[in-house]
Amino acid sequence: MTGLETAIILVAFVITAAAFAFVILNMGFLTAEKAQSVISAGISEASSSMLIDSGLVAFFSNTTTPGAQQADICLTKVIFYMKLSQGHEPVDCDDNRLVATLTNDVCHGEIYNINGTVMTISTANGDTDTLLETGEKFKVEIDFTELLLTDVEPIPANRPNMYTHPYENFRIEIRPSQGAVMTIERQIPAVYTPVMVIE
Repeated sequence: MTGLETAIILVAFVITAAAFAFVILNMGFLTAEKAQSVISAGISEASSSMLIDSGLVAFFSNTTTPGAQQADICLTKVIFYMKLSQGHEPVDCDDNRLVATLTNDVCHGEIYNINGTVMTISTANGDTDTLLETGEKFKVEIDFTELLLTDVEPIPANRPNMYTHPYENFRIEIRPSQGAVMTIERQIPAVYTPVMVIE
């Protein structure tokens, strides 16, 4: 074997090794980039896009009825304000993009986009579109009296059974199309006035 043939074989080996090394390095870079995007997406999904701003205002019925017991008092409406978490993209709060549910000690049901009157979201501070953006606040009003008995499961025997009463828990979950669920969970204390702020 001449020196020229040896040089040709050596060059072929070097070129093959260089091409193989390039493929390996390129696959490593692609894998690292994919892992980074997965981690970023996971962090985005794990952290809530929306926050409740301050307390929740609750409205009750039967508070002024003579002889009414705490078990007779019903949570009929809540109002709260929500804002965007720091570092998150705007959230579309249209009823086609959000899912909201109510769960209390006796039933569970969807409260947004049932008949358009149970839960309403309006702009308290910001522009007039449905995007919740940085610096904006949306007012959320949930009127439980608009819920039908057939809107929740299991179907209660009557309307008072569907409502949440003092010393009971209720949970409101708002699920955006992207990001973690915004959860509002409260226990109702003893009630003596028609309107209370529940922290």
